[in-house]
Amino acid sequence: MWEIDITENSGVYASKWGISDFYDEAEKSLREALISGKDFDTGWFGCKKEINYARIIRENGEITVSVRCYMDDLFESEDLIYDALWKMTKSEKDVLPEEIIDSIRDVATLDCIGDSSTEVEILPLSSSFEDVVNALDKCEAKASEENDRMFNRLCEIYALKKP
Repeated sequence: MWEIDITENSGVYASKWGISDFYDEAEKSLREALISGKDFDTGWFGCKKEINYARIIRENGEITVSVRCYMDDLFESEDLIYDALWKMTKSEKDVLPEEIIDSIRDVATLDCIGDSSTEVEILPLSSSFEDVVNALDKCEAKASEENDRMFNRLCEIYALKKP
């Protein structure tokens, strides 16, 4: 399989404002890969203004478009929990006891709440660049909606667990 680096001239970022808002070099590389007829894998590439990544793979007669959207960290730090605290109280002064943070994480884990969402769409081999862009946008929107749902649920959990 041909691995193409659509971020060759821009570091890890292939796009600016949204996952399909490509830099010129990235768009050119992706268009060439699609036109080539060869199987390829872009690897995960990022968006500069959002914590979103995408991957496009053409193999086995289809094109797989995947988009992963991240929120602040929930498990390695307390960032997402404090985001929920801010949404619920509009206060940055509160410091939550470690037991409360742990209990929020425990309930979040039981509720299958994470700090990222991934959406995938399978396209036919004949798909155009525009079809791929539409799939990227659709997957990004669905993953963002899922993140919103999880964050809102985390806010509900915080409301139940607040000291």
